[in-house]
Amino acid sequence: MQEISKQLVNTEQPSLNRSFMRLCRCMAILACLPILFCSPASAEVRNDRWRWSNPLPHGNNVMDMKVSADLSVQVGDAGTLYVQRSDGRWAPLNTGSENYLRSTALLGERIIAAGESGTILWSDDSVEFEQATLSPALIYDDWFEGVTVSGQRAVAVGDWGMIYTSTNGANWTSAVSGTEEWLRGVAAGAGGFVAVGKIGTILSSTDGTAWSPVTSVTSEHLNRVRYLGTGGSGQFYAVGNNGTLLNSANGTSWSSMTSGTTNDLFDVAVNNAGILLVGDQELRTSIDGGATWVDQINDLPTNAPPAWIYLSAHGRADSWLVAGRTGLLMEGSCTNGSDCVWQSSPLDSSHAWLWDMTVQNGIYIAVGDLANIKTSLDGILWNQEVVPVSRTNTVLLGVGGTSNLLVAVGNEGNVLVSQAGLVELSVTNDAVATNIMVETYGVIWTNLPSFTTNSLQGVAATDGLFIVSGDAGKVFTSPDGTNWMERATPVTDFLSSVAIGPDACVAVGANGALLHAGADGVSWSSISLGTTDWLYRVRWINNVFVVVGQNGAIHTSPNGTDWTPRTSGSDRWLTDITHADGQWFVSGYQGTLLTSTNLSDWSELPLPTGKSLFTIATQNGQLVVAGIEGVTLRNQIVPDTTPVVILDYSQTATIESNSVDTVYELFLFGGQPDQFFEFQSSTNLTASSWTNNATLEMFDPSGTLYAIRTRDATNAPPMEFYRTQLVP
Repeated sequence: MQEISKQLVNTEQPSLNRSFMRLCRCMAILACLPILFCSPASAEVRNDRWRWSNPLPHGNNVMDMKVSADLSVQVGDAGTLYVQRSDGRWAPLNTGSENYLRSTALLGERIIAAGESGTILWSDDSVEFEQATLSPALIYDDWFEGVTVSGQRAVAVGDWGMIYTSTNGANWTSAVSGTEEWLRGVAAGAGGFVAVGKIGTILSSTDGTAWSPVTSVTSEHLNRVRYLGTGGSGQFYAVGNNGTLLNSANGTSWSSMTSGTTNDLFDVAVNNAGILLVGDQELRTSIDGGATWVDQINDLPTNAPPAWIYLSAHGRADSWLVAGRTGLLMEGSCTNGSDCVWQSSPLDSSHAWLWDMTVQNGIYIAVGDLANIKTSLDGILWNQEVVPVSRTNTVLLGVGGTSNLLVAVGNEGNVLVSQAGLVELSVTNDAVATNIMVETYGVIWTNLPSFTTNSLQGVAATDGLFIVSGDAGKVFTSPDGTNWMERATPVTDFLSSVAIGPDACVAVGANGALLHAGADGVSWSSISLGTTDWLYRVRWINNVFVVVGQNGAIHTSPNGTDWTPRTSGSDRWLTDITHADGQWFVSGYQGTLLTSTNLSDWSELPLPTGKSLFTIATQNGQLVVAGIEGVTLRNQIVPDTTPVVILDYSQTATIESNSVDTVYELFLFGGQPDQFFEFQSSTNLTASSWTNNATLEMFDPSGTLYAIRTRDATNAPPMEFYRTQLVP
């Protein structure tokens, strides 16, 4: 039995899926028997359950990318590794490591990834990853920066001239490099290996174990080396800082090439048309061997890629695939030499920073740079909402509201509002106009007349009271969100956040500013917490005010006047707080996520990103964090117990070319997105007879999953029953 359509089968658990496809079954009876599990007593944040909502396919830095016909791999920050098979989906794998991965290679079907603190991971099934054994073991936390494979020899290079080699990817032996310069890249080709590194260091080897220095033609740091091409037509290319580009036919004699740029370069690729260089704000192509270059970012009149940090590249027949910081993935189609048409993959990802998020009326609303307002009903699919043209360059820093009115504020006193209601729109389809009623809440935004030129960030609202705060200690209140009055405050510090409780209001900001007012938000007085840390955010949640901020600051109060400092255990800048199912969650810089059940004892949770997070929210047992460059991650911390059902089943029999009678079975499962479940079978329905065929994930936002398997009809059981069981 073999898998025939990975597009339809979940790729999170490829080895289980392959086992599923190898099963030999004869289907006579189909039964859908969903089995539930008991919901956990409190929320559980499982590291392997984080999923990217934006950008797509993910938001991790792509430090290296290996692309092949059957399997492609990307590696990056926080131990992240993604694979792409024939279905085209970049699926996250659980490596079990939080270390930065810097390079990847394939030794046959074995995935190898190397990186931070001596990490070399390997896996044959893309499910279980193991840390390789190094001989001798590393004494210090040196990083591996590059790894390559030639035949049955793998070579990894890194800090202080470190080189290790392996014939299986699992056991590695140190080789003498003869240098203490940091090595940043390694490539195999032309019957040998080449390693490159700082101050123009180049080493060569015929077997990967004995290395010799090579006379270099540059003193610039070299960041990567590739062997590109096949057979006798291939060449080594090395790229580095300040636009350095070198090439060599044999790895020992090198020439300097003109790259057309002085920006740092991080990778190089070739295709049928020519050469591609990628780097810091750089994408350059040449179709004449490097004599002339086209600046793809600045020279193209239309469809140019954005100015970005591009870290890895791959050449296809007449196109390019490049990836970089925060998961930006671009495809370039070059129908006219090096003049390419570029598009992001997929098309609807955004990299605008997101500064704040709220949940109102069961809707997530997030705001950020370039007047970005994004809304979502499920935390998975996000819509980009339209703002007035005159406000499209606004930096929106805060958002809040009630079930009737949303308020978003930003730089230079910009205030946008969205009112609940219905509006009639005319929609034309095939020349037929139809009038439909559309809900305006969160969708239609208008700007208020300016009542201040100071930047605003804090937003809080209850029925009958709206408060915004911002630069120069400004606080404004409104009974309806449209007519605003300035309130006097005793500070001139930037007030970045404000919250409303049942009997008090609190505003916080720079230099340890904390202000208190009564329930009407009219008269404000200062309270000293004895700190100059920026108190960045305050929320009234679960009957308590919670303040988080700079240097891991957390303070709590039941009334807004009596405050208790909490020890967070972190020195990171903390940015936001939320509460779900008995647990508190705090977001922060550099991928920080803290949790506590009592506001006193805090622990840090791992995240699949090191990007700074500025805001956090939750609803329906789902946790969502967002921040720099549009990163938006979700985790279903309280599993959805909606049963996964078998919606449809069909089979087709055929006789293959080898005369084997084969049956193709198609299953359609229905459930909720982000659910995990086991697909089980039995021939007699006894309790001990059920077998788990595969553990699958509802990764499509539609909550449906197709699975195809094949079976040899010979000697199959006369009948079979199927059921699903949710995995907590």
